[in-house]
Amino acid sequence: MSIQYAHLLIPERADFVPLPEQVAAFLDGLVKLNSAPAEATFKVGKLSGKVRTGVNALTGEKLSIPRRDFASFGSVSDIPGQLVAMEDYDVVVSGEGPAKLPPFTLYSTTGSEQSEFKGTYSYEVRCCLRAEVVSTCETPPFGSQCPSEMRIGAFRNPSTGTPIEVPNAGCARFWIEFQFGKWLLPRIGDDLNLLEPSVLANATDSFGMGFAQGCLCR
Repeated sequence: MSIQYAHLLIPERADFVPLPEQVAAFLDGLVKLNSAPAEATFKVGKLSGKVRTGVNALTGEKLSIPRRDFASFGSVSDIPGQLVAMEDYDVVVSGEGPAKLPPFTLYSTTGSEQSEFKGTYSYEVRCCLRAEVVSTCETPPFGSQCPSEMRIGAFRNPSTGTPIEVPNAGCARFWIEFQFGKWLLPRIGDDLNLLEPSVLANATDSFGMGFAQGCLCR
């Protein structure tokens, strides 16, 4: 089974909902930092009313995931108009990596061996909003309903299986994902504070909010 790694930015406030203009400012900031996907395409996903099932790549747990219908749009400047009055969405910027300023160094994983990956790979940034607070960690399952007072996020090092707890990362209405090609992972130690500092600062400045870092493997 392959692993698709995503690195998460989770707001310190579980009920935080960004303005559409803040989402656009964050993604425009990535472009100005040379940290956005190259040859990018843009789309927005809205709930379709359908559900797909899957399996957590690390735990084997069965998942039930709401499906979204995606529509393409032209550029970052179109984002505010796309998100008017929306309470649930995925804004997706897809393209190719590495960026000139990558979020972090990626390693190709085969068994227990890791080596720095120097080729091209798929690279995607998602800004996700849900109508209610959901889990942004492993327990309860990612994306499921979650009490907003659950502030400690339970994660797992995908290379070793070692548990990692992160304050203020257990649940949220809004989060950001940096997703890469399959079997490409950052080198993870005892915590998940891995993101390039200027990329993290761009999120903090754009949203006026501190962020904790987590991870997700699909």
